[in-house]
Amino acid sequence: MNRASRGQGSPACIVGVFVLCLAAAALSACSGGRRLNVLVSDGSPSIVVMDFRQPLALGPLPDGWHHRTFFRTDPMQISFVSKEGRPSIRLATHNSGSMLYRFTDLSVDQYPMLGWDWFVELPIASSADETTKAGDDHPARLYLKFRSASGETHAMEIIWGNRKLRAGDWKYLESFWSGRRFPHYVARGGDENAGRWHDESVDLRALYRPPGSFDALDV
Repeated sequence: MNRASRGQGSPACIVGVFVLCLAAAALSACSGGRRLNVLVSDGSPSIVVMDFRQPLALGPLPDGWHHRTFFRTDPMQISFVSKEGRPSIRLATHNSGSMLYRFTDLSVDQYPMLGWDWFVELPIASSADETTKAGDDHPARLYLKFRSASGETHAMEIIWGNRKLRAGDWKYLESFWSGRRFPHYVARGGDENAGRWHDESVDLRALYRPPGSFDALDV
């Protein structure tokens, strides 16, 4: 999933194997799109949400997959490649951005750990402050949406930081939809980390209520 990456100064490209195992309760990119072929638990100790070892059909996408585009923004270019021996999906942006996502119904208590690997080919070249709305431009991000037992929804992003934000940092920006503070967790970042694979994992239970007011967000 790659949303912004508008490429201020140079194109930002990501090559990623998004094999998301032990995933979250309702991983999706937005509330739009029909909930077809929703991924649910089969009792296995891990669930693969997005496995790009076998290329997806892109036109049209399989049931349950969605490509979200944005008004007045060209979509990212999607292709399937092998990068340093790893079968991957390549999401390339240059003054463009969109989201590839699917719906799941998985319990965070049952599947607390989220794992993926990504390879950022080019970092964002921009002097804009990435902690501000004007500088909210990152080469890669994962958008997660959680739904509580009472039906409340909460969303957040896991991002690749640029030059200021580093792994473990948080930033909060005003949500376009609700006007409330929207959390972004930095899993990796920095120009020095571009150009090679990184295997990541996060505990979603810990991220669901970060210091601040995550449980007060409703986006």
